[in-house]
Amino acid sequence: MITILIPTYNRPNRLRRLLDYYNKYGKGLNIIVADSSSNESKKLNKNIISKFPKLDILYIDKYSPTIGLFHKLSDALNYVNTKYCVVCADDDFITPNGIIKSVNFLENNEDFSVAQGHYISFHFKNEDKREQKFYWNFPAYLDKSITFPEAESRLAFHLSNYQLTTFYAVHRTDLLKVIFKDTVKYTDDGNFGELLSSVLALIYGKMKHMDVLYDVRETIIDSDGKTSKSLNDFLKDKTYKKKYNKFRDCLVEHLIKNSQMNSDEAKELIDKAMSVYLKKSYYKSFKRVLIGKTSNLLDVLDLPESIDKNIRILYKKIFTPRYVLNRSKEIEDFKNTIESQDSKYFNDFERIRKHVLLHAKK
Repeated sequence: MITILIPTYNRPNRLRRLLDYYNKYGKGLNIIVADSSSNESKKLNKNIISKFPKLDILYIDKYSPTIGLFHKLSDALNYVNTKYCVVCADDDFITPNGIIKSVNFLENNEDFSVAQGHYISFHFKNEDKREQKFYWNFPAYLDKSITFPEAESRLAFHLSNYQLTTFYAVHRTDLLKVIFKDTVKYTDDGNFGELLSSVLALIYGKMKHMDVLYDVRETIIDSDGKTSKSLNDFLKDKTYKKKYNKFRDCLVEHLIKNSQMNSDEAKELIDKAMSVYLKKSYYKSFKRVLIGKTSNLLDVLDLPESIDKNIRILYKKIFTPRYVLNRSKEIEDFKNTIESQDSKYFNDFERIRKHVLLHAKK
């Protein structure tokens, strides 16, 4: 009933790792690999895919290395013929358990447009020259279901409290095609593209957050954000207004179709929600830069472990928003639970931990 759509770009080793994971734990799932890699990487990827004959993989290699992600996804969706679809980055793992539970929920709840579960991230750290150690981290929030009955309430809440995209959630395929078609039409960058694709999903239905380990994402230290511009950059270079107006026009069009609002009311609602989001986004950008610089300094200083740990805890507390502090117990409970063998999350977590460590040695 579902297709996993994997966009890949010049990361054969990550693609091999992900396909091997689904070969072991996700048999029976439909997979599409949308490849915009260089010719050299495409040759490697074709060879990798040939190693997994038991997986149902459609490999699409027609995409140029210069194609945008949303253009590639919008086109690749034309090849999806299942009722549901989920996008999975080539360096992530969306668990079969999370996918199945999300599909089952959507099958029984037509008023929900998307379903997903808990996200965690991981990275490697070289403990010595021979071994890489696996570290994982839970995001600084626990996302919740969004179940307002009105489209305008879901939009306003999701945009003004934007923390976690619906980009990687399980969608009904017909809706996902509409979302990416308009994302390509109304945006030309990743920031507004992600926001638009996420908010559009909430206009058409509620979002269910399942109590399941859903997406395990690799974080490559010091690589995030170095080549992409932020919304604050668009404000500085005077391109923000044009980008935002197109983004808003799209939301207004869909909101009018799915509510009793007129154009002026829809614009006012979106402007207010976006204003709240921008304030939070600016604060996050400032905090991320400061924490990143502090982290880099601590890496250079190479302090004793106990001192290093206490400093990192201190500056994270200073810059942790109040809404996170209020939920700290809930977050700590999850952290303490996930590695317990009695936990509902343990099997999915342990499979991925062992899998990535095995591939790290190759």
